[in-house]
Amino acid sequence: MTREETPPNATDDQGRRTGLWEERDDHGGVMRGEYLDGLRTGTWQHLSAQGRLRSEGGYAVGELQGSWTWWRADGSRLQEGAFEGGARSGRWRRWSAAGALLDEGDYRGEKKVGTWVSYHPDGSVRATKDYRAPA
Repeated sequence: MTREETPPNATDDQGRRTGLWEERDDHGGVMRGEYLDGLRTGTWQHLSAQGRLRSEGGYAVGELQGSWTWWRADGSRLQEGAFEGGARSGRWRRWSAAGALLDEGDYRGEKKVGTWVSYHPDGSVRATKDYRAPA
């Protein structure tokens, strides 16, 4: 049986998850994506109980990897950022329900680094805060 023919939620001969999987969350939604050798890989989606996309992003060798985006129940963007080896890394941004940018800044190894900026609803700068890079 080829990878494309593997039925959903299958395990390999070693009992590891393989191929496309759909896993229920505690709120009635599902996480949907692919396993390879028992580890999450590629693009995964988190869907609400109503089938709305709540988040989408990547995994590599079982860890969060690459760009991720989260959405509110109304479909508006909530936040976006990236992961490297399971840790927040690079530029992160959050938006208000009205679509205005709330804040943005960088992470390195789960720590805020550099200048973080928060904004007023009209887009003007509310505040800035500088964070030192981890040692």
